[in-house]
Amino acid sequence: MADTKTYCSQCGTVLRNFAPYSPEMEHNIPPSSEYGMQSQAFSYEKLSYHPRITVLRVIRSILYFIAAPIAAFGLIGIFNAIFGTSNLFEGLAIFFGLGLLVGSVVIFLRMRDRAPRLRWSQFIWSILGATVGMVMAIILASALAANGKLSDLFFFCIVLLYGFILAVISLW
Repeated sequence: MADTKTYCSQCGTVLRNFAPYSPEMEHNIPPSSEYGMQSQAFSYEKLSYHPRITVLRVIRSILYFIAAPIAAFGLIGIFNAIFGTSNLFEGLAIFFGLGLLVGSVVIFLRMRDRAPRLRWSQFIWSILGATVGMVMAIILASALAANGKLSDLFFFCIVLLYGFILAVISLW
């Protein structure tokens, strides 16, 4: 039997080993008007909109909720280093620190369905790089700033930045 090549009239796909043209080859299924509808050919499968829960995703979530209090601690320390320990500024520092924690929960809930882009090795190397960078920055800041108030400010700025970097790495 000769290999007859018949082409689909709508998409141009080669249809091999079929009878020449027949009405069954027509695309009789009209396109759906809504994108949310599921194909009838796979109606037994359910569409899943949530990504799978993996070990890396759980570790990223734990790291994020470790990074948020680190950043809040850095923010409270910056307030104390700049403004002192009066009752007004202590209250403001705690208010903004708690606001940072609440904001971090909101950001986490908004970003939880996003697929992470970093693989295991990139994730671990970026955490190690951020940690080594933080330690080096603390050593440099303590060597350069002899004044107690200025060294406290540098230290808490580094802690705040480290918390933000860990949070970004865990969401990335």
